[in-house]
Amino acid sequence: MRHQLRRLAGLAALLVMPLWLASPARAQLTFPGASPVSSGNFIIRAQPLFTQGTGGVSSFSDKSVLIYGASPNLAFIVQNTSFAATTVRLGTGAQAHSETASGFGDTVLEGRYTVYQQDGIGSTFRIAPYVGLVMPTGMDNANPVMSRAAQPGTGTWGTRDAVTMSVQTLTWNGGAEAGYQTNAPGAGYRFGNTFYADVGAHYLLWPHSLEGDVPAELYGSLEANFTSTAPNRAGGAKVPGSGAQLLLIDPGIIYTRSRYSVSFTGFLPAWEHAATNASRYVYGAEVLLRLSLFTQYHL
Repeated sequence: MRHQLRRLAGLAALLVMPLWLASPARAQLTFPGASPVSSGNFIIRAQPLFTQGTGGVSSFSDKSVLIYGASPNLAFIVQNTSFAATTVRLGTGAQAHSETASGFGDTVLEGRYTVYQQDGIGSTFRIAPYVGLVMPTGMDNANPVMSRAAQPGTGTWGTRDAVTMSVQTLTWNGGAEAGYQTNAPGAGYRFGNTFYADVGAHYLLWPHSLEGDVPAELYGSLEANFTSTAPNRAGGAKVPGSGAQLLLIDPGIIYTRSRYSVSFTGFLPAWEHAATNASRYVYGAEVLLRLSLFTQYHL
């Protein structure tokens, strides 16, 4: 009897395996480091993001992300800010005017490897650290009138390392990451190192069951992002107004199919600690476009 039950359980696992292998790639997290990808899959993402701050500070960026499943455990991630623009209000009174710095941003190369995996019937849990290299491909002097921190690129090398966790079931999935980014000095300027932590979960809203042919799905999502950034330094001295801690709460909605998905996420400040003369976060909004392609080129 036990032998028969084991055979039935094994058969059930094989039947639902395509579901939990396909489902994670269909409802993607806004933070790419913890986003799952199946072996042999290419995931291409475009993430245009708009943020508004106090004091006439606003920004727009378009991040392009490529995620490749090189093997069941190994994934490579390339993040490039293809365009970034920051607008700042300068001066006071009749001399007040707006300045914008726009152009190409930096590139991050990451490798992620699953070190722990626990699979069940219709579910999987994974822990995967990643290491990353920040490359100064961006424009760090797009507008000389504006500060170094407002430029599209940093002009310095850096590292970005984290530990990620992901869990997927037939009705919901989630992920989390916690990491640290370091920045090397360049041209007498050093950006503050950043600790970051992200967590998110998606729940299947429609259809109510994944039985039969399900061409599309609708998910509700809720994420949170925390960053703690040390002050920037110029010539060894602290840059006034730099350095802050910020916690964001991000509700969203995701429409997804096997090949592509579209999602909208709002970024709302829940807590912020910054210098009194610094611009504070008011709100942000991001659209995430995902395209999935399969290739036989994998380990």
